[in-house]
Amino acid sequence: MTNTNSTKTIAVYGATGHTGGYLLAELRRRELTPVLVGRDADRLRTAATAADLADADIRVASLDDHDALVAAFRDADVVISSLPAYVDHGEAVLSAAIDADAHYTDLSGEQLFVRRVFEDYSARAEAAGITLVPAVTDSNLPGDLLGHLTSRRVDGAAEITISHHSRSGGDGSRGSAETVLASVDWFREGGWHYADSGWQTGRPPVAELRYPTEQPRPASKFPLTPVLTIPRHSAVSSVTGLLPTEFHEGLKKLTADVVAALPATPDPASDLHYDLVVDAEGSGKSVRGVLSGLDSYRDSALMAVEAAVRLAENTTKPGALAAAEAFDATDFLDALAPHGITWRIEEL
Repeated sequence: MTNTNSTKTIAVYGATGHTGGYLLAELRRRELTPVLVGRDADRLRTAATAADLADADIRVASLDDHDALVAAFRDADVVISSLPAYVDHGEAVLSAAIDADAHYTDLSGEQLFVRRVFEDYSARAEAAGITLVPAVTDSNLPGDLLGHLTSRRVDGAAEITISHHSRSGGDGSRGSAETVLASVDWFREGGWHYADSGWQTGRPPVAELRYPTEQPRPASKFPLTPVLTIPRHSAVSSVTGLLPTEFHEGLKKLTADVVAALPATPDPASDLHYDLVVDAEGSGKSVRGVLSGLDSYRDSALMAVEAAVRLAENTTKPGALAAAEAFDATDFLDALAPHGITWRIEEL
């Protein structure tokens, strides 16, 4: 990396959104002054002022200008990409980060994009000595880390299911809806699950979810990204993402007009507490991992900054890595405790 000082430089693309505000607040809390990159200097200055980052370095670069993006990221140790619809927009920031010699992480949640990261960019990053850790969100990062930990508590290849329970009932920001809309058919169809040593489409038989403190609920397959990452590092026979069936019913009504009418930020009255649940079964033994958090948007930002700070230490092997390949799972999860994010593993 180009920055050899003890203070590391973290660039943020997408700082003006709802989650971007949480990213900047956490960087300020850590006394890190970020580089803010985007297409609108005035909006970037407004975001910096709101986060009390008067000394933030503002750089203008649009997603369709690769050279400008590379120049903006050139002296950064790590780039955090915070965007809606990575499947449409994510590769521009990813490619520029590699060419700028900067490690990279993002808050993506789209299987189609994350698979591209591993298949199309890993070798390029490895050749450049760069580490890419995509899909750092409240569901995907703990899903991967808990998948790593729970699969080792059962004998043989584990059968893993991952589910996310939001007490808000799935109500979120316009950006989240834009992300789903960009790949809405993929979300409606359930995406990939892992079985028989490969990724498959179609719907495996699933009857119900068993969330903590709740009665069982009907469930449907959902394309969570740990389906792609857990088999990279853990012995598993299957990995399936699930959400309550009523969420899929809402997807049937999702259109561009519906998304445009949504508020930019979640309803302040919404209860944004959530549980991310990973169930692992093997040889007659069942183990459950649960991460519980306060706000999916805030917590995803906290996790992304934690990942970026660790990547800036330059101790991780290059290439595209799952979270559990890049970081010690227990140590990373424990580091979230000061923010009110808790986790546990229990036998069922």
